[in-house]
Amino acid sequence: MKYEIKFRETEGGIVVDVPDAISPVAILLMGDIQGSCQPWLDLINRVLSGESNYEESTGNNCTLEINKETTKIIEGESECVIETNELKKIIELWSEKKFGKINVKILNGVMLITSSGATH
Repeated sequence: MKYEIKFRETEGGIVVDVPDAISPVAILLMGDIQGSCQPWLDLINRVLSGESNYEESTGNNCTLEINKETTKIIEGESECVIETNELKKIIELWSEKKFGKINVKILNGVMLITSSGATH
């Protein structure tokens, strides 16, 4: 991973620390991604796979302008540009830290969902 990302447990939940150059990423994770990360990852994957050239999404705090190579994250007066692949990795890491690792398997036509358990 290109950026040093740190997670710490507080009474209020998991907090993420990111380099100043990508500070809106922390706001995105802690402010906009409260439930499942999947809707955000679906948009990113649509662009990375070539299904779409561009996607845009606005949450409570941030707007994402997703292109294949880079994504712009706008948070109020702050914004940053991050490689789309790196943002995907960071969101996946956040999901694992916050919600636990989830494994989905299909067995005899039945979807089995298991979780390693979240840290919070």
